[in-house]
Amino acid sequence: MDNPYHPPINDNIIQKTFHRSRSQWIYDPVMTQWRKPDHHIHQVLLETDKLYNYWKSANRSPLFAPSTCPLWLDTGRVLANIGLPWHNNQVNMPDQTDSSWPFHFKTFEKQVLQSMGARLGDPNPSGYVCSYSEANCYCIRTLQQQLRRTHPAQRPIVVYDHFDLDLIHLFETLFGLETYRVSLAYSPQDLEQELVTVTSDRTRPIIFAASIGNSATEYDDIGVISELSREFPVTLHVNAFRSFDYVATMSETVRRHEGAHRFALRSKHPVQPLTAPDGCVIASSVVGGGLIQSPHAPAAALTPMSYRVNGERVAYIRSFDSTLGGSRDAMSPLWLALYQLRLGDLGIRQLCDSLRDIRSSILRVLKSQGMDAHTSPYCLDIVVTSFSIAQKHRLLKLGGSIARTGAIVLIIQTQLLAAEIFALVPASATGSCWDDPLFMYRAFLDHYPIPPDAIEGLKTTIQSWRCITRSAIGYPVHMGSLSALGSIIGRFWELDIPQHWLDSTSKQLLATRFEAFGVPSWEQQRTYKGGFTNGSTMGNRSGIHTAFQQYPDAFLYVSNQAHYSVMKALRDCDTISNIWSGEKPQYSQISSNSDGSICIDALVAQALTDQRYCFEKGREYHMILFANIGTTFLGARDDLPEIVSTLKKFGITISHIHADGALDFGYNNCGISLGPPGTIGLNGMPNVQGITVSHHKALGQSVSGEVLCFSPNKPITGLASSVNPRIIFETWLYSQVYQPKDIAYLLNSCQENASRLEVSVKRLGLITKRYPDSLVVTFERPPSWIIEEFSLRPEGDWVHVITMPHVSAETIEVFLDRMGSVTKACSAAFSSITPILSDTIEKDIQLRRVQSQGILAEQVANLADSASLLYSASNADLKGILGPSIRSAISVAAVDEEGKIQVVFLAAANRDESILINPLLIRSTLASSIKDICDIRTQLMSLMMRYLKVEMRIDTMSHDIYTFDSD
Repeated sequence: MDNPYHPPINDNIIQKTFHRSRSQWIYDPVMTQWRKPDHHIHQVLLETDKLYNYWKSANRSPLFAPSTCPLWLDTGRVLANIGLPWHNNQVNMPDQTDSSWPFHFKTFEKQVLQSMGARLGDPNPSGYVCSYSEANCYCIRTLQQQLRRTHPAQRPIVVYDHFDLDLIHLFETLFGLETYRVSLAYSPQDLEQELVTVTSDRTRPIIFAASIGNSATEYDDIGVISELSREFPVTLHVNAFRSFDYVATMSETVRRHEGAHRFALRSKHPVQPLTAPDGCVIASSVVGGGLIQSPHAPAAALTPMSYRVNGERVAYIRSFDSTLGGSRDAMSPLWLALYQLRLGDLGIRQLCDSLRDIRSSILRVLKSQGMDAHTSPYCLDIVVTSFSIAQKHRLLKLGGSIARTGAIVLIIQTQLLAAEIFALVPASATGSCWDDPLFMYRAFLDHYPIPPDAIEGLKTTIQSWRCITRSAIGYPVHMGSLSALGSIIGRFWELDIPQHWLDSTSKQLLATRFEAFGVPSWEQQRTYKGGFTNGSTMGNRSGIHTAFQQYPDAFLYVSNQAHYSVMKALRDCDTISNIWSGEKPQYSQISSNSDGSICIDALVAQALTDQRYCFEKGREYHMILFANIGTTFLGARDDLPEIVSTLKKFGITISHIHADGALDFGYNNCGISLGPPGTIGLNGMPNVQGITVSHHKALGQSVSGEVLCFSPNKPITGLASSVNPRIIFETWLYSQVYQPKDIAYLLNSCQENASRLEVSVKRLGLITKRYPDSLVVTFERPPSWIIEEFSLRPEGDWVHVITMPHVSAETIEVFLDRMGSVTKACSAAFSSITPILSDTIEKDIQLRRVQSQGILAEQVANLADSASLLYSASNADLKGILGPSIRSAISVAAVDEEGKIQVVFLAAANRDESILINPLLIRSTLASSIKDICDIRTQLMSLMMRYLKVEMRIDTMSHDIYTFDSD
């Protein structure tokens, strides 16, 4: 039987979609070749079209088998029709935005979090939208960090009964949490006695991980947990991924009938009981998804805002990153937000009521046929416990699944409503049209439309992205490929991808990656493990914990130039950081050389210190090295041969090397091979035991990645048990489109652009840094409005440009023109002011811009250290003002013929194309000319702003004056 939910198939739809998208393409050096009629991409399009047609016409899932909600798939169709996916990244929390990175949907994400939180009594929760596993892990980590504050001397323990065991393992691995399983079916006395022992006589706080509605046969007894909280310090986490919409919108009448508890998202001290005076059960973290979603659908992690921990500020992303995974695909939050928006609380309740009616009808049929069946308080599914052999076969044929207890579970899901549309529309709407399944399906979807203003707003946003993308040159991501391939990918968002295709394709993709890193045969690959991730941050986490799984007592070493998420992953884990044992942490951050590579001398010194520590403790010393292969701000690579050789001189061997090549490995293996510890590759490079690669960086697909590890006796650890099918499909498509010769050509073009940029920036008089052949060109910070316009990434006194494939030579020229225009504008202003300032101070002077890395910046800083306040209109701290003023590259120093500074006109550039006038520094011998010098400063800054076409801003500190005497 053909699927009636989809209209007739259009021939060559993929090819047509691809060619229609050409008006929005952002060409890279390979895409320009796609115009050729004999290019291999046209064969890829034919193959992709076959997959599309086959999957679209595939038989429907059996009635009671898991299937994706039709409303969810239709939301994907709408998103594709408005021009998505486009390159995006939902990095950081929903309320943390960077005006130079607009490629996100955080407004929608905040709305969906507020909407879902409001159903639990908290309209302003903290949290974010991510995958099912990450959402649960984030919530548990939040509670872990909260308990560190409330119980700093007591190690928490995660207690559970029917919770997802894969998640429990992640809690143990990623956070070093101790876990303990109880049976809530035991008598209260037995439970209490068990927990008295586990909690060291009620002193250790409990995080109870409870599951409701994710399985009809296994759910936790919230009443028992609530009673336990009267005797033990309990904080409750609720995993309601599959049941959230049902439970959170349930009317009181239904709630009482089903015997379900009412939950409230609130902060509470662990010693307080879970049941509040108003009867609500207090959950301190909740994971919720859409109505009866698949395991791959996005989830919302919800916690009270008061539990939020920002951590340390990360300059690179201009914010705090308290998420677990770092980068996030922006499509998932948007998709969930639109799905929730089209339904609303009323629509969800209406759907649930209709599904409950269907469930009641099915229960009556089952009972009439002599079968016993029941339901659970938090789930719409039916559990059939008594049946004949013939009835069993019939139920399984209809899509029922066998539970661990031997019962058969029938999933009551929204696809059933497409055939029950008459229950949702006025009774007068009858007629022969209801005999048409396609009509019924469309009517069901039309009953819950996405608001037109939301669609129009998204169209406007995407249109603006098409322009802004072309000048974003500071991020290590190819932002152009989805401008062409996104239209194809979007076509598949309204389809379910068959699991057998996902399994075989993911296996082949990983095998190809292993082969690229020196593990060519299936037989060899058996000693290695690999998996797909939602980005390199999660890949690094997995790589780190896979290494520690093999060497639990090892010490890990990482450069201070490594990606910020590495240290975050290490600090998150109680066993690696040893916060409860009192021993030293099992990791060290090593200083780096000026080029960004790890300082080998410092590494050796720390390793010898840790080796002595192990000797004193009577245990064997093992080293884990976390190496950077281009994934640093400067694009540096750690010198593995020199590291191994130097350590060997001191009798130290490395037990495990994990190489983070999130960007560079997307182009080639960089001479790196996987192999057992201590072995050397064919090119003389030490073999590594783990690698991390990002998909969204080098080639530009949606946020995702891979991690590969040498782990012969144990599985790779720290990975989610399921992968979003979109990741597998996109990775397959990109592997077909961008063949090895294409990738090599891309890399060569990018390197040539980087070389031209490096030479040109040096001609502008700026100090630069570039690792050999790197795409990353680092140089002194320009004024902030240039950083804003071109989405440059700042870190301290430096910024970098990364010549990714979408960054054309013409874009680089525009950027260089902007940089040069600042020099020209300032020179023009200086030429007018220099004579009058020279006359005023009776010395021939030159006006020079203060660049952050020049000798002049150092001289100004020394003068400021000894400066005395002459006049103040504010309480501003000069040292606090000095740094931004120097980094802004817009402050001006007047230097005499002997090279001595006479006057410093401090100013700070802002991202909104304005200059803030900061305090004036003058030599003490010029005190009698202060009035004239202040007037000249006004003229100078006015001219600079006129020529630069920016605005002037004046604050109280603008009138502060300092004098100095030293040279």
